[in-house]
Amino acid sequence: MSRSPLASIIGRVTNAVSQHGSSKPGSALLGARVNASRPQARCPISASRTYASTSSVGSKPQLNVPTSAGGPQAPLEYCSSLVQRLDPEAWLCSYFWPKRERAWFLAWRAFNLELHLVSTTVTQPALASIRFQFWRDALKAIFTKDTAGGAAAVPQHPVAVLLAETRRERPIQKYYLSQMIDTRAKNLSLPPSSPTLESHLTTHGPLHTSLLLGPLPLLLPPTHASTSGISHTLSHLSTLLCITSLLRSLPILVSKRSLNIPADVRERHGVVEEDVLRNGAAAKGVRDACYEIGTRGMDELITARRETKGAGGRVEPKAVRPLFLSAIPAERYLKRLEGVDFDVFHPDLQKQDWKLAPTIWWRSQTGKL
Repeated sequence: MSRSPLASIIGRVTNAVSQHGSSKPGSALLGARVNASRPQARCPISASRTYASTSSVGSKPQLNVPTSAGGPQAPLEYCSSLVQRLDPEAWLCSYFWPKRERAWFLAWRAFNLELHLVSTTVTQPALASIRFQFWRDALKAIFTKDTAGGAAAVPQHPVAVLLAETRRERPIQKYYLSQMIDTRAKNLSLPPSSPTLESHLTTHGPLHTSLLLGPLPLLLPPTHASTSGISHTLSHLSTLLCITSLLRSLPILVSKRSLNIPADVRERHGVVEEDVLRNGAAAKGVRDACYEIGTRGMDELITARRETKGAGGRVEPKAVRPLFLSAIPAERYLKRLEGVDFDVFHPDLQKQDWKLAPTIWWRSQTGKL
């Protein structure tokens, strides 16, 4: 029996995600709470914390993967290859975008990955500043018209070429692209741990806001009556993405003898940095800290869903639904984290989430957030 086209797509993209290891990734506050004085040994799942709801240390990711597909003459191939290699979850979500807008969405995501590679592969601050300046100059060329009324000379980099096409076809804003550069550049000189969870969200949140709000004009005109409401809902989801990024990067930073749990959360749960670096999830209070941080992320998702109740829980207008698919990998990660009792170092979190592809497909069909 031959497979349907949809089954073929899901199978193909699921296999692609599996080649990169792990997927990156209420109502009231979280439900059953484990006694803070429980033993530090791993608890059975039956005794673990759970997210209350009335509705609904593995290997380091290989980030510096060479990308050879495409070039200035084939910018879409380059961007698609880059996103598939380094951000397979976004690449998976892109399959459910309209064909033309998908190319522009991949350009936006590829731009973020180019900046990410600067942050993770360049060790000299001066060299990083030079590469960030290249992208600032590229944006200036993309958003500046020459004396003849056309676009200024755009650097022949595949991402810049495709972003220039996006700028010609849709009213995207330079502000969000520049904000991504500024956030990445600023974070290079900051310690991984912030004084408070709120300050962490203030520092790192603009990056995730740019990834969600920036591509909105690709799907919805800025003058549309729903733009303001959609932007507000997306702002809650950007906080969810920021929280999830904090938790997912924790094992990687610990492997580098560093810790990114905010100081106020560590203090509330008695987390000692050296204890975490030595003992991982067995360290005192680390699971409680991850529980608190994860709760904040789920609260933001619940708030976003509450704003869709007027449409029966569906995202409206229908045109913007592909953008909301970006929240699914974050939700899936938090659910899986709950399933292993908030042990961010658990090997199961480093494995492919086989439910991710069908979940994205189902949400794209139903329009549910």
